[in-house]
Amino acid sequence: MLKNCIILIIILSLTLILLQYIFLFSINNRQIHSELHYLTINNNLGFSISEYKQAKRKEINLENEYDLTAVLLHWKRLDSLRKTCQYLLHTHFFKQIIIWNNNPRINLTFHNFTKDIHQKNFIHIINSKKNLKDEAKYRACTLAKTRACFYVDDDWNISHYLKSLIASFRSDPYLLHSVTDSYTYYTNLVWSYFDITIDLHTGFSWIGCGSIFLRQHAEKHLQLMYKFFKNNPSIKILKDNK
Repeated sequence: MLKNCIILIIILSLTLILLQYIFLFSINNRQIHSELHYLTINNNLGFSISEYKQAKRKEINLENEYDLTAVLLHWKRLDSLRKTCQYLLHTHFFKQIIIWNNNPRINLTFHNFTKDIHQKNFIHIINSKKNLKDEAKYRACTLAKTRACFYVDDDWNISHYLKSLIASFRSDPYLLHSVTDSYTYYTNLVWSYFDITIDLHTGFSWIGCGSIFLRQHAEKHLQLMYKFFKNNPSIKILKDNK
């Protein structure tokens, strides 16, 4: 009787192992077929498997090299800013979020934006002693630990094109990449000026609807501002904010 029970247990164990093997084989087989199907589609579009793998490696390298910090300014729309911050937190696209508070009458804290204590080191808040207006967004970017910054105003919904904007930036990181509506785009052209004789090309982009630029370009912007606007009172304010 005992011998029969032992044989039965052995048979059941072997059966379970076999079923597990068949199950895992089936899953792996489906994954392989799925990948092959995807690559086949790309081949039909003119991409070889090696080209596809090379493109994926480049994508991963760009993602690691040009990681992002999100920059947000606050003046008085705290509820709207909180919603924007919550959305950015859930995208997992950013290494850090820097919030620059331009309103000296309000002292913002981590708890104004989330109750998750695990995100405390993820959100960095600067409470300015004076309203630095648009200058603050570039100053905040210079504090980023990443090579690039993403900026958006607190009253704009960027959820339907954020991924595309990031992809556009990584295709050519040394350019400013921004998004806006068609009306604003055409009005921006009014503030563009060209003079071929001196190789001059100036343009304007409304970056508040969502934009990505390198930290070094934000630093250069501030350097030029301090150089050509030596009487700018905000220079002293910036030093006080350090």
